Amino acid sequence: MNLYEFSQVNNQEMGIYVTKADDSQLYDDIYNEARRLIRISDEVRLSVEKIVETKGKPTEKKGDKKATNGKKGFCIRCKKEIAVDPSAPYCTECYKSWKKYENLSHQEKSCHVCGKDNASTINKPACWDCYKQQKELFAIKS
Repeated sequence: MNLYEFSQVNNQEMGIYVTKADDSQLYDDIYNEARRLIRISDEVRLSVEKIVETKGKPTEKKGDKKATNGKKGFCIRCKKEIAVDPSAPYCTECYKSWKKYENLSHQEKSCHVCGKDNASTINKPACWDCYKQQKELFAIKS
């Protein structure tokens, strides 16, 4: 029995009984196909992404923190108090949870700046009022 719901819904499976004594060619074909499936399921697949070189001033890395002047903000998921940093609007625990799926459009519960209820995302972590009042926090450095 298949225990994974996705596989149960999206796969069709059938079992047949074949003996080597009854049909050795069919048995060998099935055996070789099973070995091929096992072999390709164990392969490591790598993808290469081309990085375009930019001229001029280096861009900010994801791990770099913007100067926040000591301002306190809130995790957009659990409202825990954290430093205001629009590029990192989650507390450590909530970020680990978000990182499992990395859904950039997943709606959270609160504004990163004021903590009020808001349909925030990692790309738009602040409510409209906070965004308008503190545009310097959200300015794209070039």
